[in-house]
Amino acid sequence: MNGMLSGITILELGQVIAGTYGGMILADLGAEVIKIEPHWGDAARNPKITPVGGESAVHLQLNRGKKSVVIDLKSETGRELLYALVAESDVVIDNFRPGVMARLEIDHERLLRRNPRIITVSVTGFGATGPARNQPAFDLVVQACSGLLDLTGQGDGPPARVGIPLADISGGIFACMAVLGALVGRELHGEGRHADISMLDSLVSMLSYDGLHHLNTGALNRRQGTEHAHIVPWQAFETKDGYMVVAARGEKFWQNLCDAIERPDLKDDPRTRDNGARLEHREYVVRILAEAFARRTRKEWMDMARKHDLPVAPVNDLADVFRYPQIRARDMVRQYRHPSLGDVSYLPSPIKLTDWDLPGLPAPMLGEHTVEVLRHKLAYSDETIGGLVERGVVGTGPAGNGVA
Repeated sequence: MNGMLSGITILELGQVIAGTYGGMILADLGAEVIKIEPHWGDAARNPKITPVGGESAVHLQLNRGKKSVVIDLKSETGRELLYALVAESDVVIDNFRPGVMARLEIDHERLLRRNPRIITVSVTGFGATGPARNQPAFDLVVQACSGLLDLTGQGDGPPARVGIPLADISGGIFACMAVLGALVGRELHGEGRHADISMLDSLVSMLSYDGLHHLNTGALNRRQGTEHAHIVPWQAFETKDGYMVVAARGEKFWQNLCDAIERPDLKDDPRTRDNGARLEHREYVVRILAEAFARRTRKEWMDMARKHDLPVAPVNDLADVFRYPQIRARDMVRQYRHPSLGDVSYLPSPIKLTDWDLPGLPAPMLGEHTVEVLRHKLAYSDETIGGLVERGVVGTGPAGNGVA
């Protein structure tokens, strides 16, 4: 079985999660993703961050299925090695700060001379242009700049970070989309492209209809916790043993909810009979529902949901998530065999293609594939590779990875 991207080779440079996340998706789709790392390794390998058995969960998740090649890109010989690999590749993804690729003499214009069909994608916090382009950017910084932080949290409380690194992840997803679009465009038009992906742009684009609403009306959304600015009910409620959410968008679901809480009178009550009325009388509606939800457990509400076709769900913690039958049924927990840790459970790609099973390969050891890539991509001899190792131009994994 061939993946959608079988036969495509992608070089990944830099140490920002956004680009790494995009490379992970592309590896899941069957591409050969070669991670070019410095001698000290990618920052994602730092075992002090989300440690798992002496390794980093960031590395174990986001670098799975990739190959690790150690090259000193600051040396002239190292750059020549990269140029040679670019000539044999399809895509280069970098997540350095703007200007770093040019200083290393490996920017898009220079790489085009080595391969006119090369596609390059740069993922940065703020993009390659604009007054903030050189500012350091981490996920929290970008969430704040995008307005997402101001929209998240309880209305009477401080702003809150989204609980996952959404700026990093969205940048990686859009980087992946840029690669896929550029590959299709190259097949149609025969030339490579450069994509400038900003984490800030990615999050701002995800403001979606709330952004359009503000731009055209000037209205500012307030922090609402789990509530919705335009729909009632749409929020979390406390039950006997935890929290549930209800998202009754549309009158059909509101009427089903009225039956479930044994209040059919609310279907015709002028304060609750349609969404406009419920918005106007939000406190009244929420009070009634809060009292109703508090009378049952989450399991009882889930049983009620199946009976009445209700859009409700328990607020799962991570342990609940990975016990959730739907997650298991969708094969969203898998294992790969790591050379030092043994079996590692991981989250696979959500993309399911006919006639393609996910590779299920581990995150690489540092420099694990240096020799393999130089041998098979560039036809270098063991003697030549050994010389590069001795000079510190490249690095290999334990025992030299088979260099004679």
